[in-house]
Amino acid sequence: MPYSLFAGLLLVTTLYSSIASSNADQRPLLSLVIDDLGYSLQLGREAIKLKGDHTYAIIPGTSYAKKLARLADTLQKEVILHLPLQASNPGAPSEPNALDETMTENQLSNNLVSMLDEISMIKGVNNHMGSHLTQFDYFMRPIMDSIKAYNPNFYFLDSRTSPKSIAYSEAVNSGLSSISRDVFLDNEYENPESIHLQFQIWLQKARKQGHAVAIGHPHSTTIAYLQENLPETMAKFRFVSVSKLIKQKFESSRAAENLHADTSSLGD
Repeated sequence: MPYSLFAGLLLVTTLYSSIASSNADQRPLLSLVIDDLGYSLQLGREAIKLKGDHTYAIIPGTSYAKKLARLADTLQKEVILHLPLQASNPGAPSEPNALDETMTENQLSNNLVSMLDEISMIKGVNNHMGSHLTQFDYFMRPIMDSIKAYNPNFYFLDSRTSPKSIAYSEAVNSGLSSISRDVFLDNEYENPESIHLQFQIWLQKARKQGHAVAIGHPHSTTIAYLQENLPETMAKFRFVSVSKLIKQKFESSRAAENLHADTSSLGD
C-alpha cells in the first residue's frame, strides 16, 4: 500500500475516532427555555427548581427579576434576558420598557443596554413577543449590533414569535452565536393534552435533527407536566442549556467540515 494512501486512511480513522469519543453520549439534545420569569415569585421558583440543565429567560423591570436571576445563578442554571419587543397586534399586552418602532437607533441601543445592565449573570438574550419588530432588518440590526458590542460572548435565541422573523439571521450577520426555537410547549397552557402533544413534537424533532429547543412558561399546568415528565425523558435525551447546545452544534459542524476537507484531499 502506498505510504500516502496509508497515511490518509490513518488520518480518516483518527478523525472518526475523535468525533466518536467526543460524542460518546449519543442521546439527542434538548434545550428547555422557561420564558416570562419575573412576575410570580412562587411559580418562578418552581420553574427554576425543575431538574435538569435548563435556561431561564427573565423580563427586565419585573418585580422579581433580580431575585429569580440570583436563585437561578445559585442553582447553576443559565439565565438570559427576555427582551421586550413590540408585537404586531396593537391590542397585545406590552411591557412598559418594550422596544418599539417609534424609537431611533440610539434609543433602541440605549434602552437595550439599560435592560442588559439590570441582570449581571445573563449569558444571552431572547425576544419577549416582538412579532412586529423581528420582521424588519432596520430594527433588528441595531439591536443585534448593540448586544454584540455589549458582550461579544452573548448569544441570541430567536423565539420566532412571527414566521417572518429575521432575528436569527440578523444575529448571525452581527457576529452573534444564534439559534431558533423549535417548539412552544404551552400556547394552550390550560389544556394538558395540548402541552403533552407539543412535548412529544419537541422530542420527535430532537430525534430527527439531533437537537431541539422548546420554550415554555411558568404556568402551573406547564410546571406540573414538566415535573412529572422530565425525569423519564432524561433516560433517552440529554438536556443542555442553550449556550451548551450552540457550542455542541458549532463543534460538530467544525468536525464534519474538517473531516470533509481531509477526506477530499485524499483524491489529490
